Amino acid sequence: GQGQGQGQGGAQAQGAQGHGGQAGGKDDAPRRRDSKDGFDKSFLVDLHAILSGADKRTTLMVKNIPNKYNQRMLLSAVDDRLGGPMYDFFYLPIDFKNKCNVGYAFINFTNPMSLPAFFEQFHGRRWEKFNSDKVCEVAYARIQGKQALITHFQNSSLMAEDKKCRPLIFHTEGSRKGEQEPFPVGPNVRRRLSGERDLRDQQRGRRDNKAGPPMNGSK
Repeated sequence: GQGQGQGQGGAQAQGAQGHGGQAGGKDDAPRRRDSKDGFDKSFLVDLHAILSGADKRTTLMVKNIPNKYNQRMLLSAVDDRLGGPMYDFFYLPIDFKNKCNVGYAFINFTNPMSLPAFFEQFHGRRWEKFNSDKVCEVAYARIQGKQALITHFQNSSLMAEDKKCRPLIFHTEGSRKGEQEPFPVGPNVRRRLSGERDLRDQQRGRRDNKAGPPMNGSK
C-alpha cells in the first residue's frame, strides 16, 4: 500500500496549467488568483462540485511523476487502481534528449464521475516504483476534453517525432470503447529545425510543470 504523502489531501488538488495555451472547454472562464500567493484556484479539484454535477471538467494534469515512469507503467498503475480504462486521452511528455518523462502527464476521462476515484487513489500519495520520494499532485488541466486536446497537438512538431512519443487516444464509445486509435496528424505540422528543440513547447512545458504553489510540508 502507499503511504499518505505530505501534500494537501482531501477534496482539492494543487492548481496547474495545461500544456500550451487555452483551447476551449470549461476552462475558458476568467482565471481566479489568490491575492496571497498568486495561485490560480480555478484548477483546484473539488470533489463535491464533481459529485453534485456542478463541475463537469474531465481532463487532469498529473504532476511529480518519477522520470523513469513510461506510458505503460503509468497507465498500468491507473488501470490497476481504477479497475480498467476510463479514459480516452493520455499524454506523458518525453524529453527527447534523455528519453525520460518530464515529470507530468495529462489524462482525459470519459465521465467526470471517474475523477474522484482517480483523485483519491493518486493525489497526495507517493509512487510505488523506483523508491521515489515524489508525491503525486492532481489538478485540472487548462485544455479540456479529448477533441480540444487532439486539436492542440495534431499540428505540433511532436507529430514529426517518434510515434511512441505522441499522445495516446482511445475509442470513447461503441464496441471498441477503450481500444487505442491512431492519433490524427494535422495538415500543418510544425517542423523542428535539425538538432534544435521546439523552444516554445519546451519553455511552455517547464512553465506548466511549475504551476501552482509547493505542496504543504515540501521544502
